[in-house]
Amino acid sequence: MKKYLSFFKLRLNIALQYRAAAIGGMLTQFFWAIMQILIYQAFYKVVTSENISLEQLISYLWLKQAFYTIISPSTDVEIRDMIEKGNISYELCKPTNIYWMWYFKTLANKIAGGFLKSIPILVIAPLLPAGLSLNAPAGIVEFILFLVSMFFAILLMAAIMNIFYISLFYTMSAKGTASIFYALVEFFGGTFVPVALMPKFWQGLCYILPFSLAADLPFRIYAGNIDLKSSLVYIVMQIIWLLIITISGTIITNRRLKKVVIQGG
Repeated sequence: MKKYLSFFKLRLNIALQYRAAAIGGMLTQFFWAIMQILIYQAFYKVVTSENISLEQLISYLWLKQAFYTIISPSTDVEIRDMIEKGNISYELCKPTNIYWMWYFKTLANKIAGGFLKSIPILVIAPLLPAGLSLNAPAGIVEFILFLVSMFFAILLMAAIMNIFYISLFYTMSAKGTASIFYALVEFFGGTFVPVALMPKFWQGLCYILPFSLAADLPFRIYAGNIDLKSSLVYIVMQIIWLLIITISGTIITNRRLKKVVIQGG
């Protein structure tokens, strides 16, 4: 495990160097959050939702945009090219487990990008005028549960990303697989429409699948949209899904590597 943590620190330092990209991404997420808030304010003037108040929704939207890099299904081009072009042969020569190397690389990229983009937003958003600003957490307990849930959400999303990389061993191309993968993660994760605004059937389905647990749950806990008992249940579900995906991912990767076909000659 020590070598994987060292690799994680190395990738984290590399990712933190891309400050210009982080600033551009931060500005994009900031103005996208403002636009979404204004749209939902107009929506709530016509009809309100029993599942989430406007104040809760505004906090939810700010947090979702601040941590978008962490919860988004954006894939690592280097890993994709490694599989598609045959460069994975170099990785197979190293005395490491390729699943965990990819896992910690993905984790480092998400944490570094999320850290650089979220801090300015989290500083500026609470200072905006009322009706546009990020509100304080619903309570101390909610804030602690938010941090715990966010921790497992990061780990879970990295595991979900690894499932995508493993699928490339079978498809050999990321084009079609990526389109389906992005659509599934972003829809069931509440990126297109917040899960709290979906019909009850879809809400239940979303919380059975792991995507919303990684991309939606922490922010609803922060806003106080989920009660404490349900929050604890969902955090346990995060841990269960994390174990299921990482264990099955490791097994599938090890089995597939025995029959892997190197692309590119």
